[in-house]
Amino acid sequence: MFLEKSLNEYFAAAASNEEVPGGGSISAAVGTLGACMASMAANFTLGKKKYAEVEDEIKELIVGIEVAISDLKKCIEKDSEAFLKFNDVYAMPNSTDEEKAARTVKMQETLKNAMQPPYEIMKSALEAMTLLPRLAEIGNQNLISDTGVAAIMLKAAIDGARLNVLVNIRYIKDDSLCNTTAAQVAQIVMKSEKLAAKTLKMVEEAVVK
Repeated sequence: MFLEKSLNEYFAAAASNEEVPGGGSISAAVGTLGACMASMAANFTLGKKKYAEVEDEIKELIVGIEVAISDLKKCIEKDSEAFLKFNDVYAMPNSTDEEKAARTVKMQETLKNAMQPPYEIMKSALEAMTLLPRLAEIGNQNLISDTGVAAIMLKAAIDGARLNVLVNIRYIKDDSLCNTTAAQVAQIVMKSEKLAAKTLKMVEEAVVK
């Protein structure tokens, strides 16, 4: 849908009155770019004599970052695809009680499905963020500012995706699911705040004189 398009086409669609991409997809794109910055900082560490002692660990960090990049890229599409399913629900007949009941069931199913991609964005972005403090510590210090950018953008992805989870929770009638998901979301936000603060403190100490 979007991954095959140019960046300019994606920007144009996001700025238009088209239904997608929306906030979830954009959050995934921001998170992908953040993870890419972490990957760049790690890859610029490889092969450098100064960092030879940590090369194996850097390679492990890269593997973890690449998983996050792949998962976040998929969510750029998955979020948009889930949102477009609402059109099918709105098109369902709702004249009789039976039709209204069927439409309600389908709407609840669609809301639950639409909640998943932004929740996955939050989880994948957090996984990438867990790698950043160590990357800031042992990675190429010439690119430590890019590690800071990674922290900022991954945190933004989590915050943006959170809103997209919550807006679906608002209309889902399964209280158990809603309460569990809301608690998980809060945990991810709390962890991301700590990781971002830790990483950015390290970056600030390195780049600000």
